[in-house]
Amino acid sequence: MNSFLVTFKPSTENPERGWPIEELKRLVRRHQRGERFVEPWRFANQKDVSVGDRVFALRQGRARPAIFGYGSIAGPPARRGGTLRAPIEFDVIVDPEDEVLVTREELSAIPGSSKYWRTQSSGILLPQSIAAGLEDLVLRPPQPARSLDGGANPDWTPDELIVVLNFYLKYRPSPPNKGSDEIAELSHTLNRLGDRLFPPDERANTFRNENGVYMKLMNFRSLDPTYTGDGKVGLSRGAKADAEVWAEFSADPARCQRVAASIIATLDDPEVGSPGSERDLSEELLEAPEGRLLARKHFARERNRKLVESKRKQTLRKYGKLACEACDFDFAAIYGDRGSGFIECHHTKPVATLGEGQKTHVNDLALVCANCHRIIHRSKIWLSIAELKALLIAPRAQK
Repeated sequence: MNSFLVTFKPSTENPERGWPIEELKRLVRRHQRGERFVEPWRFANQKDVSVGDRVFALRQGRARPAIFGYGSIAGPPARRGGTLRAPIEFDVIVDPEDEVLVTREELSAIPGSSKYWRTQSSGILLPQSIAAGLEDLVLRPPQPARSLDGGANPDWTPDELIVVLNFYLKYRPSPPNKGSDEIAELSHTLNRLGDRLFPPDERANTFRNENGVYMKLMNFRSLDPTYTGDGKVGLSRGAKADAEVWAEFSADPARCQRVAASIIATLDDPEVGSPGSERDLSEELLEAPEGRLLARKHFARERNRKLVESKRKQTLRKYGKLACEACDFDFAAIYGDRGSGFIECHHTKPVATLGEGQKTHVNDLALVCANCHRIIHRSKIWLSIAELKALLIAPRAQK
């Protein structure tokens, strides 16, 4: 299989051989809608072109060279008006004015490749070593979206993906088009969410812009069996996190809507803290399927000194001791005075309810030892006290 480099230069820079940028944007919009299409492209050499060969699309002109599309030859080449053209079906194509798949810096790092990025021809055959380097970059595990100024955006978090998935499920099977008021509002919401999740220096100027948000919707479409069932593919270069959030929430749109609403409700809530505030907590904070912000709120309520002290005093008055509600461990009984009055608290309310303005009551807390508390939070599906008790009883029953 051969690999070819086809080129795009705006007609505003080269009226004779360039292509109108709006025509390219039209292809990008069709791809974003999940349409399957082929587009003829100029090729320099007919004898090397075969169906199934790889194709990389290179942006040229005054902008820095970059790769903005990847696909394959979908049919035999044909000569029209003295120009050889071959039909290309793109696996991925993005608007090169907004985003690229491979930057100039990444292209220049491929040994012996610099002359190819200055080519004056379209449809040139690439050496296998250069083609392999390009394919590694294009098909690598999903990377943060790179802006044209070289900045990078952080990976999408479960919080953001849940909000986007809720939007997708709301408008399924036909999400609003990029440029619509709905997409603009979703982008605005995600930028507000980004203020809570990431420091400013970790976000480029393209952070969750309308183009990136629409592409994320198309990633979810590629996971949707109601869309892919008839052979459509959507935008398939999504991340592992996309598939995880889809698996967790797509079968229950009502739950997804509740969690998304709870996440959005935290955007003006001082209780969730600022970006990085979870760094002094255990790594399990990030494991809640409902996302980072609601987990922050959960842990903040477990550590509310006034509330925790009220729970301890209530329990001492009622039982005369502080014992773990799961395993019965009593710190005072084991450690004497040093353990007196010591025990942790676990917030028992479902995480998805924490963004809805509900206040925590002392009866929403359970007293647990440190071991049981860590086990509760050790996997993505946090255990209830009853579920943890069942785990403790099972080994005893086998003896």
